[in-house]
Amino acid sequence: MAAKPDNSGEKSLSSLPSTSTLLAKLPAIVWITDNDSSLTSLCGAELANAFVDPAQHLGKPVSLLLQAGDSDSKVRDAHFLASLGEDCTFEFELGGRDFHAQVSPLRGENGQVTGVIGIALDQTDQLVSQRALRLSEQNYRSLIEESPHAICRCTPGGSLLQVNRAMQEMLGYAEADLLMLNLQTEIFSEPEQYVNFFQQLRRDSSAHAFEAQWLGAGHRVLHVSLGGRAIRDSAGELLYTDLFAENITERRLLEEQLRHAQKMQAIGQLAGGIAHDFNNLLTVIRGQAEMMSEEMLASDPLAPRLEELERAAERATTLTRQLLAFSRKQVLQTKVIDLNNAVENMSQMLTRLIGENIELVFKPASPLWRIKIDPGQIEQVLMNLAVNARDAMPDGGQLVIETRNVDAGAFEPGSAEVLSGNYIRLSVTDNGHGMDEATCARVFEPFFTTKPVGKGTGLGLAVVYGVIKQSGGHIRAESKPGAGTSFHIYLPSTEAAAENVQHIAHGKMATGNETILLVEDDEPIRHMLTLFLRNHGYHVVVASDGQEAEDIAHNQKPNLLLSDVMMPRVGGRELALRMKTVSPGIKTILMSGHTEDLQLCTDGVYFLQKPFSMHALSGLLREVLEGNTKARAASSGLD
Repeated sequence: MAAKPDNSGEKSLSSLPSTSTLLAKLPAIVWITDNDSSLTSLCGAELANAFVDPAQHLGKPVSLLLQAGDSDSKVRDAHFLASLGEDCTFEFELGGRDFHAQVSPLRGENGQVTGVIGIALDQTDQLVSQRALRLSEQNYRSLIEESPHAICRCTPGGSLLQVNRAMQEMLGYAEADLLMLNLQTEIFSEPEQYVNFFQQLRRDSSAHAFEAQWLGAGHRVLHVSLGGRAIRDSAGELLYTDLFAENITERRLLEEQLRHAQKMQAIGQLAGGIAHDFNNLLTVIRGQAEMMSEEMLASDPLAPRLEELERAAERATTLTRQLLAFSRKQVLQTKVIDLNNAVENMSQMLTRLIGENIELVFKPASPLWRIKIDPGQIEQVLMNLAVNARDAMPDGGQLVIETRNVDAGAFEPGSAEVLSGNYIRLSVTDNGHGMDEATCARVFEPFFTTKPVGKGTGLGLAVVYGVIKQSGGHIRAESKPGAGTSFHIYLPSTEAAAENVQHIAHGKMATGNETILLVEDDEPIRHMLTLFLRNHGYHVVVASDGQEAEDIAHNQKPNLLLSDVMMPRVGGRELALRMKTVSPGIKTILMSGHTEDLQLCTDGVYFLQKPFSMHALSGLLREVLEGNTKARAASSGLD
């Protein structure tokens, strides 16, 4: 029996789809053209997606179907080259989608080119991804380049691989120059800071708010706040690090200025408190000494010793006011003074201020014209200039203070204009390290300083400039590197008589018989003033604070209120206001050791600054009670 033929293979082949079916399902566009570039075949699944009917394009030029931008020349050129035997590629758009096409020559049995076969794949999604990637990269680069903070990438050894524009501007280098520097040895001012920072990066893989100092071009020191992250390979080894740096130099300077201002405010408050207590003690010392001197015969052998005690108390009073001038703002109280006397009175304090390794030399002109200025302000000027000179001579040197008269119309060397009046010139010269021309031109600018960070705020010379201008004067600086610095101050002269001569008055003091309400919370002063006033004929009613004084005034009818300003419960100013209601027409003298309390003196209220002499109190009492107060509304208490 003959074997039955096996047709299983034929059945399996017949079950496979035909070539035309496969091409129709292919996710592409496939076409064939003749040598004239006319379509002879067109199929592929992408045609349906582009809503293209193949039958409508057969026999027509392929360039009518495939649009390549604004021109179909790319399509024609590619097909022409393919008809010559060369493979070509091009891009075109169809139905809003982007395609990448390749055309190749179609050859017959004899090898001759009979047409062109092409295939195109949809690359829209790929192009969108590429465009998104490029846009992301551009945004990333823009983010890095436009960042206000310095950003860099470096190796573990400190070699810079990439820097942004902010880092170039911060350090003052061009990109090419900056990339040649080593972060550890040439940018970090202290290599130890670099080591500590990178140890933290190695340990934690990131770091934040790490403060360090960087060196910019010209060895400028910059304070920076650093952050960073460590980039590792698959084995965990450190490849490189990304650093982020914020320039906080200005912030540190402002913080230092704020700390300095707060410190000076605290010093001023402390000095004010100390001065209040110290002035009370000096008031008692001076008062008791004067009363003893008044009761003592001039021939008494103890009289010279008592006079020496009074002089010491006066010097202590001057010292207290010098300390206050250094630490707090004072009310402007101009006086006609002899500048030579002012400098001589400060010489001991200036010597202590500049230190033993600096020699103080004073060269006064004689005779010297007088000037009208606040003595406290000229003391502040001298102290600021002395401190500036001291810092310019860390190894010691010589500080020379010189005075001279300058006639109207004189042209001073180095000054910008001819002086239009008579001036006193005060020159303060050191032989320290000096300044260059650019620095000297900026020396009076607020917050400008050549001192290291933390050593100065740049306010001292600005204060000097403001004081001199406020007093109607001029100031200029001249200096050269290595040749020291001179500050020349020009203050207008006056022909008025000097007011700064202080002396101790002796002999009997004025008496009276009026009723005085004495209000003082300090018991020694209260006891001393009570004794003095009663010894000079006055009827004295005593209170230890303002509330007690107000209660007394309802029953008594005092002619004058003599009160301290700072007291518990009710102070002197409030008491003076209340007394206008309780006892209309009462005269008032307020006592205080604080110069700013002078501002409390309104009409009918007079001021006596502690520590005062008994002669000053005696004279002011008679002038106020008798209504002769032309020039004593703000007595200093020292004449």
